[in-house]
Amino acid sequence: MMFCSKARMKPENEDIKRLKLIRRFICFQILVFVFLPSFSQQQSDTDSTIRAGNYLPAPNIRKIRISLPHTWSSYPSGLIPPSGNDSQRTMIFLDSLKNRASRTLITKKLYDFIIIDRDPQTAKEMNASGEERYMGSEGLKIRNIEIKRLNVFGTNINTPDLFDPNRLETLLNKTRFNTNEIIIRKNLLFRSGDTISSLTLSDNERYLRELNFIDDARILVLPVSDSLADVIVVTKDIYSLGARASLAGVGKGMVSVFERNIFGMGHEFGVNVPWDIDSTDSPGFGVNYRVNNIGKTFTNLGLYFQDGLGRRSYGIDIGRGLISSSTKYAGNITLRRTITSEDLDSLPEPHPVKYNLQDYWLLRSFLLNSKSVTRLIIGARYINNNVFLHPYIEPDSYYHLQQYRLFLGSLSYSVQRFYKTSLIYGYGRTEDIPHGFLFNITAGQEFSEFKNRYYTGASLSLGESFGKIGYLHSSVSFGTFINQKRTEQGILSLRTSYISTLAHIGRYRSRNFVNVEYTRGFDRYRDEFLTLIRDDGFSGFSNDSISNAQRLTINLETVLFSPVDFYGFRFAVFGFADAGFLFGTNQILSKGDFASAVGLGIRVRNDNLILNTFQVRLGFYPKVPDYSKTTTLMVSGEQMLKPYNFEPSQPSIIRFR
Repeated sequence: MMFCSKARMKPENEDIKRLKLIRRFICFQILVFVFLPSFSQQQSDTDSTIRAGNYLPAPNIRKIRISLPHTWSSYPSGLIPPSGNDSQRTMIFLDSLKNRASRTLITKKLYDFIIIDRDPQTAKEMNASGEERYMGSEGLKIRNIEIKRLNVFGTNINTPDLFDPNRLETLLNKTRFNTNEIIIRKNLLFRSGDTISSLTLSDNERYLRELNFIDDARILVLPVSDSLADVIVVTKDIYSLGARASLAGVGKGMVSVFERNIFGMGHEFGVNVPWDIDSTDSPGFGVNYRVNNIGKTFTNLGLYFQDGLGRRSYGIDIGRGLISSSTKYAGNITLRRTITSEDLDSLPEPHPVKYNLQDYWLLRSFLLNSKSVTRLIIGARYINNNVFLHPYIEPDSYYHLQQYRLFLGSLSYSVQRFYKTSLIYGYGRTEDIPHGFLFNITAGQEFSEFKNRYYTGASLSLGESFGKIGYLHSSVSFGTFINQKRTEQGILSLRTSYISTLAHIGRYRSRNFVNVEYTRGFDRYRDEFLTLIRDDGFSGFSNDSISNAQRLTINLETVLFSPVDFYGFRFAVFGFADAGFLFGTNQILSKGDFASAVGLGIRVRNDNLILNTFQVRLGFYPKVPDYSKTTTLMVSGEQMLKPYNFEPSQPSIIRFR
């Protein structure tokens, strides 16, 4: 949809008033000619189901032109009666005008001054679940399935038939292979002849977006009669060739190169080279290979090998997850062999360690209610940490070096649906935010080289959107081993996250994020402590001597998303305030160590590329413990976060970190 922008306020005079009057008249005419002819056919912005009257003949699906206003679908121009073609032609004209205007700075500024684009950042708030868009097509039989694949650059998932890439974008598109149509079809949960299920379509659309070689996806339904419908699957690729580099000092770091869609077949291959001038076998070498969805079983296979810097490791991983709400079985097998040397604090020099890891798990899911997506899941897991060689260690230390066999079972009760929105963790692409709850209990027994003991744990997490208030997620977890009626390696964790609604500041968009986390360890091993140095903790802060049994962290962040799009690169300015407390088991909060940080920063991300978000942070530390190191200016990469979901997973011990 097109809207007219307002001119900046200037001192009133007759010429300016006359100019404003002309602009408003032009805007009014555009609105009349664009919207009135198609008003009777227009749908809700949140409805991606394309509807056609039964009086229309069955369309030729390959000749359909699609236009999807905002982040959701519309209807194909090929299905609109002649009276509505003016609207479509106007929309196409304006999209074409934008593409041509963007070629020079002057014309682009002129276009932005007159017309406010259907900005992909016009995010939908979280007010409806994804499957509701397909409710009206429930029960129709699928006649045909059409796959429409979009290039990475110069295309838009919301207007898949309207694209005009520039020379650079055309060149970049030629440096890669588009995902093969066979691969897209292989990742569909439905086929021709099936009856449409809104839950299946919604799950499948989300699953396609989760593939690491797909940027975004839409599934559209076109009813052609009272009983038949055609389905269009639109996918937009991501530039799957990437590289990363990290430095940890002058003579230590790693470089990696990877391709996540070899020849458009969805296979992944990567090479990494770590180095450390203090190591005798530097540089090292590593390689990994992954095959997605073998034989349409949704089973993935991964192989990897790593050698160098005092460590050799290789292994295989094969399994599948709960792909959709109706998936009954999930499981995984992990086999790994590691030969390394451990530099333990209790030893004068590193000692060789050799072990095999075997990890097997299986889940059985029962869909109790398809409308509310309520499931009961039973799980079982077996882990064998078979250590052949390790230095002398005490029974209450270095758990990862102990030889043990662990049997776990779990029971989960899940209610999970998804909102579709944007501008939360991404910079414009469609995001699936879960709402519902998950309750899980886990129990098992461990047989180690030192003792036999039992494990018990439970967790509860909830998430919901509260309209204009925002989105809230909370969780509580508890777990412990029990040995001779005494607890060991216990943990209590509480977490609350808040995401505000999207605020509009002109063409800018803003959100507030709040994260509060409390973790307490009890009867932990003597080498197990909590610190503030984590990936999601204090950036630019370090103090290896600061650790304890309890931790409370509070993170506040305000993000301002810019409408600027420079060759796919989007920008966000953010301000942050962090506070962290570390204190002992029997200490009160005020008696422990305290650290705080405030600052500003900017993030740059291109959703078309498989790269970390690039960020620059300027931090100030009002309070830090003695002998701590801080970095005022920090330049780094940042992984794109994913929301906590309510998807049951394999039985696990609650991590202490």
